[in-house]
Amino acid sequence: MKDTHAKPPLIATLLAEHVHLSRITELMAAQLDALANGAAADSHVLYETMSYMVNWADRYHHPREDLIYGRAAELDRQLADDVDSLQRQHDAMAGKAQALQQLIAEWRHGGIDSESVVIAGRSYIDHSLAHMRSEEELVFPRIESVLTAADWRELELDDRLRPASDPVFGPRIDREFRNLRRKLRRGARRRIEEGVLAEWTGLEAVLESLEILGSANHSAAQATTEALRTSLGESLRILRETPLTAAPRCVINNTRVAGRWLETVAGIARDAAADLSRISRERRRQLEKLKSA
Repeated sequence: MKDTHAKPPLIATLLAEHVHLSRITELMAAQLDALANGAAADSHVLYETMSYMVNWADRYHHPREDLIYGRAAELDRQLADDVDSLQRQHDAMAGKAQALQQLIAEWRHGGIDSESVVIAGRSYIDHSLAHMRSEEELVFPRIESVLTAADWRELELDDRLRPASDPVFGPRIDREFRNLRRKLRRGARRRIEEGVLAEWTGLEAVLESLEILGSANHSAAQATTEALRTSLGESLRILRETPLTAAPRCVINNTRVAGRWLETVAGIARDAAADLSRISRERRRQLEKLKSA
């Protein structure tokens, strides 16, 4: 990836996002390699990878690139053909990402063989990496030479180009991508000596379990705060609008808010329990593999 020093902020942001997308595709490639070799692959992570591509890369990253490309093409006709090609690639990539996500979902339920997932997944990764290389090496430098400081200032005022919170690499991790984020974090840790692998396996399981419980507690606290805020706000509104019948209406409304809160907290608890169970199964498999080695 290219150095982002002294680059226009919007280009620097796109390059940083390319680093994140490269990490995602690297993790996906490792899972596909495991699947191709008959080893255990994390089906949760494979699905979450494509969900990230569909729900973030194709909804936020690529459309923001298209807006910048469109502005540059208006000023440089020689750039227009390349920009048009990249924009059409974005459309095609979005369709392929959705198709691959559906393919992985069917494979997880036993409807598709793993070889089909490996072939389609590797093709998607190759195309994505080639696309990003083309943008970084050919198009981004030309855009920087075409757009002036005034052009960049005007683009930065466009609400559609404001940075979108990344659900995996941002400050707040979406619950949907918790497995993916933990797998990325695990992959970033340095390799350790084989002699302490068993001990590390147990320690890592404990650390991941604590992380899950901490995340669940944080999510439950957020849900509680939001429920209390909603209950108070709606009670005040009811009191202003109908003071004579406010008491019974507030009781009914608060019961409804409490019901939604209980459903949310129960969902958080179920997700945490499922994650803890998965980690326990993974640790048992790792220990069995060490014993048989």
